[in-house]
Amino acid sequence: MSDLCITYRIDKDNKIFFLSDEWELFANENSASDLTVESVINQSLFDYISDKECQHIYQILINRSRTKKEKLEFSFRCDSPDKRRFMLMKMTPMQDESIEFKSCIVREEIRDPILLLDKEIERSNDFLTICSWCNKIKVNEEEWVEVEIAIEQLTIFGEKALPKLSHGMCSCCLDAAQKEFN
Repeated sequence: MSDLCITYRIDKDNKIFFLSDEWELFANENSASDLTVESVINQSLFDYISDKECQHIYQILINRSRTKKEKLEFSFRCDSPDKRRFMLMKMTPMQDESIEFKSCIVREEIRDPILLLDKEIERSNDFLTICSWCNKIKVNEEEWVEVEIAIEQLTIFGEKALPKLSHGMCSCCLDAAQKEFN
């Protein structure tokens, strides 16, 4: 699936009004078949960004793109259980204050499947925080590590059910985003 680009557009009120055909293909491949075009159209972009810091960064980016009519680009990761996906997001302001987001896979790395990233397995009521941009897992207040290392350090598979994943932003990604876009 390398070279795949997923495009969506938001209107001036940040509601999603366009999804490319690749949207559902990507959603289905990533155990998110509930994110159909019909269910996502006319919803706020921020309904799909759960972390407050990440919402704040996106709001800054959207405002900057709209007010300065500036195209923005940034890298992020979007991993699946068996792949690391290194992606590039391009935000392009449109004439009517809408913004086009184009996320393209730059590179993929195949890895042994990581059950912790499988959205379809049973989960406990415990939570782990995963960075929305680099996909590292928070193992303590100051340390974020790759998922394989987190599984080892936290002995996650000794539990009956795996914890749920909650999205956040690690301090490195948050600092980098603030320096780049403020």
